[in-house]
Order: sequence, then C-alpha cells, then structure tokens
Amino acid sequence: MVDRVKSELLFAVFAMISVGVADVLRRRGLMSGSSPVTYMAVETGFMTLFAFVAMLLLEGRPNLTKSIVTYSPVTGFLVFAGILALLMALGGGEASRYSPVARLGFVVTFLLAVFVFGEELTVPKGIGVIMAAGAVFLLSLDS
Repeated sequence: MVDRVKSELLFAVFAMISVGVADVLRRRGLMSGSSPVTYMAVETGFMTLFAFVAMLLLEGRPNLTKSIVTYSPVTGFLVFAGILALLMALGGGEASRYSPVARLGFVVTFLLAVFVFGEELTVPKGIGVIMAAGAVFLLSLDS
C-alpha cells in the first residue's frame, strides 16, 4: 500500500510540474497575439497524437468500455472548455494570476469527491482546501 501511495504521489507531483510549465509556455505562446482557439487546436492535435502513442505503447490496442464511451466525451468537452477559457485569460493577463485561479478546480473536485463518492472529509483535508483556496485568492489580487 505504501509503495502504491508513493507512486501515485509521484505521478501527482509530475502532473503538477507538467501543468505548471505548460501554463507558462501557453502564456509565452499567446504573448505574440496568437489566437487562443488556434493555439488550442494545435495543442490538442499534438495531445491526441501523444495519447494514441501512449495507448499503443501501454495497452497495445484500444479497450473501449461503456464507461469510457459514456464519460470521455463529457470530460473531453469540460477540459476543452476549461483550457480554452484559461487560454483566453492568459492571452491578455498574467500567468501568475490566472493559472492559479483556474487550478482552483481542485476545490470542485474535492467537494464532488466527498458528496458523489463519499470520500472522507477530515478536518486536516478541510483546513488544507480552505488554506489553499485562500492562497490562490491572495495570488489573484492586484498589488
């Protein structure tokens, strides 16, 4: 169990670093006045290519289950809408301000996980979410 938690934590840390660097690169790419929609279309094309290569390398072939067919179009649309909104914000605003706000999605995830999946809501988790959301709020304020 401990090894599993360690590997899951490493994946989460890698995701944090990857998303953080991607946001900075997105801001850099949009600073020249590039269209957020075009940027996202090209980014999505590469993401699709990488996803298919990963699927072939890790799974060998597609394994389309009912769950994948049911949820992936919805989550795909939500991720598309969220990233497009973030790109619109980054196109004219500071990455240090708007990326953390966009990443407050963890609060939504936390609350939904508690209410939908019945995951445990503990005092330390609640305090942690409140403190993290407060920190992001402070980052979003004007100096």
